[in-house]
Amino acid sequence: MARPECRFISKLSKLQVQRLETLRDTGETTRIRHRAHAILLSSYGTTVNELVEIFQSNRTTIGSWLDRWDTLGFEGIADMPRSGAPPKLNDEEQSRAIELLQENPRSSNAVLITLKSEIGIEISGDTLRRLAKKKGLVWKRMRKSLRSKRDQKNFATQSRTETASR
Repeated sequence: MARPECRFISKLSKLQVQRLETLRDTGETTRIRHRAHAILLSSYGTTVNELVEIFQSNRTTIGSWLDRWDTLGFEGIADMPRSGAPPKLNDEEQSRAIELLQENPRSSNAVLITLKSEIGIEISGDTLRRLAKKKGLVWKRMRKSLRSKRDQKNFATQSRTETASR
C-alpha cells in the first residue's frame, strides 16, 4: 500500500519557522538545507508528490525526512552518524605528516618511510594524498624539466627563427 499523498507537517511555531529558515539558508550541508526546506514547504501545505518533484528525491526519502522531523525535531534534520573505520593517524600524527610533506614535497615515498620509522604506523600513499588534500595542499604529479640543461644561446636563436618563419 502506498503512502498517502497528503502527509503534512503539523503547525510550526514562529521560533521553529525562523530556525528552519535559517537552516534552509545557511545550513552546514545541502542535505540539511534540503530537509529544512522540505519541512517548511510541508508545513505550508505542499504535498509529498510535489516535494518529490521539487527535490528530485524518492517518496521514501521525503517521507523519512518528515518522519524524522516528527520524532526527533531539529535533531532529525542533521545526518545520523555513519559507520566507518577510525582514522589511522591522530591529529598530532596528521600534523607531523603534513610537516614532512611540506619539507619534502617531491617524494611522498620518503614521507611514508619517515612516518613509519618515527611513528611506527604504516599508511598508504592514498591515505597520505587524502590527508594532504583535506589539509588544503595541492597534490599533483611532479614533472621533470630539462630547462636547466638546455643551451640558452641556442634556444634563444631557435625561438627567434621560428617566430620569424611564421
